[in-house]
Amino acid sequence: MATVVEQLRKWQAEGGPDLWVRAWERTVRVVEGPLGGYDLMLDGVVIAEGAAGLNTALYLLAAERGVAPEAVTGEQVEELYAVGATTEERRVAWENRLTALGHQLTDAGDPVVRLWREIAEDHRTPEGSYDDTFDFSMTRWGPGYTVGMHKLRKQFSITI
Repeated sequence: MATVVEQLRKWQAEGGPDLWVRAWERTVRVVEGPLGGYDLMLDGVVIAEGAAGLNTALYLLAAERGVAPEAVTGEQVEELYAVGATTEERRVAWENRLTALGHQLTDAGDPVVRLWREIAEDHRTPEGSYDDTFDFSMTRWGPGYTVGMHKLRKQFSITI
């Protein structure tokens, strides 16, 4: 089974704008020590999506501020994640920023957009009624870029 860091390197290899690629370099450098050989099994996928969210944050902030991804601070990333915002408000804000940088959110050929669409998917509780025979223990909720980032901070103490 692949590791979280291997998944990040796979996404990194898809290329994209220069700042996107440079953001990946910083993202992998920040998470590869604490995550070591952490497997993609179980919550590893969400953790990888959280790291991809960190990468997206570094890219957005670096591009908007005209700085290198290495110059983006943890406080700036925290502000971008807007702790008080709803899931929908945060998604719209990030998508507006991506659009302002020239990304067409329908362009599946754009590696930034392709990954954004994956990590921003909001996994919601299914509609309908479920009895005790439905096992929710292996079900994920929320978008990976926020839920995974929370896990990176709390479970692995990853900060930038």
